[in-house]
Amino acid sequence: MSTTHATRITDDLLLHHPALAVRYQPFGLSFLTDGILPARERELVILRTSWHCRSPYEWAHHTKIGRECGISTEELRRITTADLREWPGPDAELLGAVVRDHSLSEAQWANLSGRYGTAGAIETVMLAGHYAMLAGVLNSAGTRIEPSIEALVPLS
Repeated sequence: MSTTHATRITDDLLLHHPALAVRYQPFGLSFLTDGILPARERELVILRTSWHCRSPYEWAHHTKIGRECGISTEELRRITTADLREWPGPDAELLGAVVRDHSLSEAQWANLSGRYGTAGAIETVMLAGHYAMLAGVLNSAGTRIEPSIEALVPLS
């Protein structure tokens, strides 16, 4: 993904609140450029969050990015199901950490901390929270998907 493209769309919307846009941009981009999570795992979290939030804009963009990070079309379809049993253990744990109440169980926290360290567990929760917040803004503002961007798997 071109972080410039995603940044431009977000900035265009957030320019209606310039002070917030200046503070937000480095934070949001830091997940894509300086995160602890490997790109594929980061995209799994973002896609699962986008699906939970019913965010067509984020879903469309991140299906493309996810494919670039090695997520298959079949995996994209499986992200949109509640049943995680078909996923390998580590992916199921990561996808299971994207919960609507934003509160992990002790076991989930321990699993993420064991896999990525405490900093990685914190990043996972903040990544999901960040994309839930962004989805709320984009959904509420009615941000349209650019005609050149289509989701590989429809958000259903």
